[in-house]
Amino acid sequence: MMDNVARTLSEARKKQGKRKQAVQVVLLIGLVGLFFSLLFKNRWPKPTEIRPECLQEPVQTQEDVPESFIDEAKGYRYEVLPLFNYELWGMVVSSHYAGSITDFAHEAWKDYLNIKDLCVIFGRNLETDAFRYINFRSRDFTCYYSYTDPDVGELFSASHISNNHLITSDRVLVRAIKRARRGDQVRIKGWLVNYRHEGSRTGRSTSTARTDTGDHACEVVYVTEFEILKKANPEWRAAFPLSILLIAGSVLALFLI
Repeated sequence: MMDNVARTLSEARKKQGKRKQAVQVVLLIGLVGLFFSLLFKNRWPKPTEIRPECLQEPVQTQEDVPESFIDEAKGYRYEVLPLFNYELWGMVVSSHYAGSITDFAHEAWKDYLNIKDLCVIFGRNLETDAFRYINFRSRDFTCYYSYTDPDVGELFSASHISNNHLITSDRVLVRAIKRARRGDQVRIKGWLVNYRHEGSRTGRSTSTARTDTGDHACEVVYVTEFEILKKANPEWRAAFPLSILLIAGSVLALFLI
């Protein structure tokens, strides 16, 4: 009788050990996947991966620009004044989501029409490798870039980078804009606009030239079409959340075994 009990316990421990080993293998896979996805998910596209349309200049025209109109977001009404038709092709180098918990300005101003800011380079700045040696970052309303090598500064064109405040109330466009990430090559079409709360005397104004710098140099674009032409590193982006899931599941399973 005791021999049978001992044999049963021994077999149970062996099975438990095998299950634990299997979970440890899954945990290792998750850790390796997390390491490499962190390493590669924000990698810049190779020169051969740059879409040819992103090498062209933005198109800005004034024909058939609509009259001012009212748009709504989260119960607030905004007066939108289109100034120019606008279309831009380029690569996202940094972005800022207006709904971020670290963004207090949009909430304070009740600006729910501005979905996301995309800092985009195009044309000449995609024809050289200078951008690969530049640090880009975005905050509320502003795109910053810096470099340490003067030769990089000589190659990089300040007139071929734009910080685009993208506004729309269209839910399909909102979802598409939110999906854009660093390294994605995008097409943005709409109108360069000024906008404000209905009845307010103050609001936000757009730049209408690519050669200005500093405050008020950003483009405010009311988006009518948005397209991600080519995603950057889609496999590694997909591997990142999957790796976290594997790690979390494995750790939980080890506690329960």
